Amino acid sequence: MDTDIDTDTDTETYAKVYLAGALYRSREREMGILQRFAEELTAQGRRVGGIVQEALRNEDGSISGLDVVELDTGHRIAINRPRKSDGDSKTCSLDTQALAETSSAIQRAISQTMDLIIVEKYGEQEQMGQGLASDILQAVAEGIPTLVAVPDGVCDKWREFTGEMGDEIPYSLTAFRSWWEQVQAHGNKP
Repeated sequence: MDTDIDTDTDTETYAKVYLAGALYRSREREMGILQRFAEELTAQGRRVGGIVQEALRNEDGSISGLDVVELDTGHRIAINRPRKSDGDSKTCSLDTQALAETSSAIQRAISQTMDLIIVEKYGEQEQMGQGLASDILQAVAEGIPTLVAVPDGVCDKWREFTGEMGDEIPYSLTAFRSWWEQVQAHGNKP
C-alpha cells in the first residue's frame, strides 16, 4: 500500500508492496493457469522467474505425483511422489530436500531482478515459516512483483505472514492480468 507519513521534521515515503496472494479452493485449483500467465508475459518480453507445479497422472487420470517446474529454465524437480504407505499412515509425501532445491529458482529470480516472480505454493511448510517463506519475503523486500498461489482455507495465516500487505486476488487468468496491469500502472517495471 502507498503510505506517506508527514511530520514536522521530515517526510517518509514507503514503497508500494507488489505482492498478490491468488486464492483458490483446495483441491479445486486448475493447474496450469500460472504457467499460462507466465508464458503470456514472456511472449510480451517480460522476464518471469519462480516456480509452478504440475500434477503427474496415472493412466486412469488419478494424480501420481507432483513436479515443480522452474519458469526460467524449465528444469523439473520431483517434489512429491506419494506411496501407498503415505496414504495408509496419513503422512505427507513431500520431499523436503526437493523443496529446498526449489528455493534456488526463487533466489535466482531475485538475483536476476526478474520482472515477476511466481510461486505456485503457499503450503504447510510456508505456513510454518519454512519452505519458501523466506524466499517470498525476500522477493517482496527487493521490490520484485510476486504472485503466490494460496489455498483459501489458510487466508488468516497468509495475512499474518504478509502483515496484511499486498493484494488478495482470485485464482484466475483474468485476475492475474488485472493485477499485473495495476503493477505496471504504478510504474514498478518498464
